[in-house]
Amino acid sequence: MMKFARKPAKLLAAALCIGLLATGCSSGGSKQASSSDGKEVIEIKLAHASPAVNDRLEIAAQAFKKYVEEKSSGKLKVTTYPDSQLGAEREELEGIQLGSIQMGALSSGPLPGVFPKIMVFDLPYLFSTQKAAYEVLDGPVGKEILDLMKAETGVRGLAWGENGFRHFTNSVRPIKQPSDMQGLKIRTMENPAHMAIVKSLGGSPTPMPFNEVYTGLQQKTIDGQENPLSLIVSMRFYEAQKYLTLDGHVYNPYILMINDDFYNGLSDDLKKIVDEGSLIWQKVEREENNKQVNAGLEKLKAEGLEITELSLEQHKAFRDASKSVYETIGKKEVGEELLNKVVKAVEEAESKK
Repeated sequence: MMKFARKPAKLLAAALCIGLLATGCSSGGSKQASSSDGKEVIEIKLAHASPAVNDRLEIAAQAFKKYVEEKSSGKLKVTTYPDSQLGAEREELEGIQLGSIQMGALSSGPLPGVFPKIMVFDLPYLFSTQKAAYEVLDGPVGKEILDLMKAETGVRGLAWGENGFRHFTNSVRPIKQPSDMQGLKIRTMENPAHMAIVKSLGGSPTPMPFNEVYTGLQQKTIDGQENPLSLIVSMRFYEAQKYLTLDGHVYNPYILMINDDFYNGLSDDLKKIVDEGSLIWQKVEREENNKQVNAGLEKLKAEGLEITELSLEQHKAFRDASKSVYETIGKKEVGEELLNKVVKAVEEAESKK
């Protein structure tokens, strides 16, 4: 399994400071300016990798911006940086740890290198319903995982968002059973769990930055990729793909996150505004994601992709083929205690009517 070097926030910040001694260094990365009327303004950079227009992350980021700027009477100024303007998600995460970027809306993709426990939500076919995912993420287990992330990375999770259920596309053949994955070069995030899933199904996992996937598909560097429907549409991956399999192998959340030192440096009233704004971000992001998923499926049908919806029997074959990931990633990387706690919470959530 691929291993990633872990870069604790304090070590990264110390390394950065060496090059910045002439100008000073603050681990929280707080940037303050003055408005035209002389008021102190605290600037927040909010980064994400999704498109700048017609995408749920930027729509939600703008809702967050509007709320916190109005509620703080201009004391907080939020500038959004969509479409990987500040780097791919790995660079965005490092920037948040260092404090050079104050906030981000990131998938779980870059987190395992510094926080392996997050991969508990990347285990194959863990969730079968969106409702159960919301209940687990927004409940005690989801809070516990965000608390662990803060302790291990220096990054505070403010709210869970939704990237959605991930599905396979490719340009070679329909995928109706695990053996159809054999030999296909499938782009994944740099996430050991996602790579292990593809490998367990017989494919060849090929990590690649998100903003390079479209070119990779066009140039046949990769045969396929796996993403939620909203991103398959917004990034126009369908232009270089022929087949879509709706297998939902991973339910993938987003996390709205903030440098913890920066957050702790805010006054109590500004912290409250950021917290409230985060819940607005969550509500808007999930609502927009649902709209885009529903519209996305119709769009992909209209574009002529051959769409495979798995029967219960077919779905079970994929689940069975990928069970080994619960050992290699679940027990060894996440830890058996946390794994069991999450699985139990999912089972309880999915048993409710």
